[in-house]
Amino acid sequence: MAYLKILLFSLFGCIGSLFAQQMKKPIEIIETGKILTIHSNILKEERQLYVSLPAGYDTMTSKVPVVYVLDAEYRFNIAQSIQSYFSITTEIPPYILIGIANPSQEARQKNYLPKSYGGEAYTFLRFLEEEVFSFTEQKFKANQVRYLAGHSHGGVFAIYSLLNNPKLFEGYIAIDPSLKHMYNESDTLLSQDLSEKRLYLASSDVSYGYLEDVAADMQADFAVFRNHLYQTREENSLTFEIDHINDDHGNSYIQGLSRGLRYIFSWRYK
Repeated sequence: MAYLKILLFSLFGCIGSLFAQQMKKPIEIIETGKILTIHSNILKEERQLYVSLPAGYDTMTSKVPVVYVLDAEYRFNIAQSIQSYFSITTEIPPYILIGIANPSQEARQKNYLPKSYGGEAYTFLRFLEEEVFSFTEQKFKANQVRYLAGHSHGGVFAIYSLLNNPKLFEGYIAIDPSLKHMYNESDTLLSQDLSEKRLYLASSDVSYGYLEDVAADMQADFAVFRNHLYQTREENSLTFEIDHINDDHGNSYIQGLSRGLRYIFSWRYK
């Protein structure tokens, strides 16, 4: 028994030592509470940008990537908490976090959904390319390596951006999107060269807040799009991961964003 106690004590001591080594990096407070307002000539309205700078930003001598997250008004705090935690626990490189808020639910649907859904995603994509990127890259130490993360309608927009203007972002996180109308057999968008891009695409159990037939349709549409990805991967050379999150639609964001960031930054995803 005494030998067992000594063995356990030594084991826990080793584990504690390893954890202490991981925590040698100084814990720095990430700047919080920065909300900027810009006027968009393209959208013809004021839009809010939520900003979180990485630990050590003030002393950085080189520019860093930017992760753009949609639905900032209720998802940015989650994204910021993950950013802060990852700065301590992973080797993911530092990045600037920019959240784009919606002025209304009507604007959200119009901005994020493509024409086939009744939206104007092409206009919102122009807003990002011509106004948000230039603003971010002039005001902050931001390089032109960009990532996009969206959930639900935002996930639809992430896929739309990948297929319609893939030069804008290096990586995409699309969490539980409804992919009806996004792709059909007559489209050629998945045939283009996507060899430098990474996509994390996740589905959920959907159920909560949805009628059973709506949930079934979402899962069926997801499966169709997933199959198209597999069928065209040799043609477009897209690097992607298809994931399933064992949670409902609304709560899939927390796991999806965390796993998605690890995947697009290629850090110990599995």
